[in-house]
Amino acid sequence: MKSSTIIRFLLPLIILTGCATKVEVNEQTFVFAMYINKGKQPGNVEVTISAPLPNRLMSGQQAGSGSGGDPYAMVSKDSATIQDALHLIQKDLSRRLDFSHTRVLVLGRSYAEDGIEDLMDWFEREPTIDFRCYLMVAPGDAKQIARLTPIFEQMPSEVLIKFAEHHNMVATTARDILYASKANQGYALTYLSAGKKPLVADPAKKDDWAGVQGTALFQGHKLRATLPLKESMAVSWALKELRDALYTVSWDDGKNKGKASLLLINIRSQKKVKMTPDGPVFTVMLKGRADIIYKKDTHLPDSAAINKMIERELNDQVSTQMNRALRTSQRAGADILQLGMVLDWHYPDAWHKLRSRWEDFYRNEAEIQVSTHITIRNLGASFNAKSE
Repeated sequence: MKSSTIIRFLLPLIILTGCATKVEVNEQTFVFAMYINKGKQPGNVEVTISAPLPNRLMSGQQAGSGSGGDPYAMVSKDSATIQDALHLIQKDLSRRLDFSHTRVLVLGRSYAEDGIEDLMDWFEREPTIDFRCYLMVAPGDAKQIARLTPIFEQMPSEVLIKFAEHHNMVATTARDILYASKANQGYALTYLSAGKKPLVADPAKKDDWAGVQGTALFQGHKLRATLPLKESMAVSWALKELRDALYTVSWDDGKNKGKASLLLINIRSQKKVKMTPDGPVFTVMLKGRADIIYKKDTHLPDSAAINKMIERELNDQVSTQMNRALRTSQRAGADILQLGMVLDWHYPDAWHKLRSRWEDFYRNEAEIQVSTHITIRNLGASFNAKSE
């Protein structure tokens, strides 16, 4: 039954594509990831591609395991433009480059600071590229991220894709960037970390590792500033990218001192604008519910009162982090929450007047208020928390 189902599914494809399909696939180099840096010469760009090696991809084999070597290859070229660099890479390959499976692109920090206009122009012109490709920023050389050890995956690109798909931080795609730039808006990319960490199997040995350390703020296709992890979580929340989050709060009112960890669920956000005689006033609303997963009290006070205190501390913490993120974005002139689009939607005439100078208005004149409404859900469970 299973075989007949597969045949019925594949038969129309065989009829449409003919026998050349297998030959065409065997002639392609499917680029899974790209790493972009400034070139060695002023004005140049270095492009590195990462592509799987089908003859080394074996089920259950991790990168570097076995005698076959890594199941992927990397090739770099330095030239005046991205197109030129890719053309030089193509000359050294026996197969044609294909970007239809490119899912992640990492930018070196210095390249991002100079501007990525040429890269986005290449995105618009390359016919095989997938606009769902995630973009991220490396703290230094983008190729350092490519050297990470994919302990739980087969290739480094798969690790980076998981970062985006798990909604641990912003998951910005090429399509998101192009859409934002056409509307004269900013955007945020995941800001990676890189370094060496000891392996679980061999603590004495250290391998290359990569993680997430925050977000990178862009306006006009240039990296303007970065945010640390906590402020980045608030931004991800406001952008509806955050799936869940863990916060720890502490309190000391002179009589009682304690600490609690809370898991946020049912996270929601909303952006509003109201026109006033002094101009538009924006409101960023963050809502959610939280479960107390740990609580330590130095005394045993009334639990209901303590829960209210925890709730208040949590709301204050999230509000503070969101305000810090917004102040940083305003100093950089990077409208990463795309409040200009909110203004355009509700007050198109006002947006028409401000659009050409939106970056300056956002930096110096935009009034943004933050509202949080986070409630603790498991009040009853926390009544039984024991003092330590």
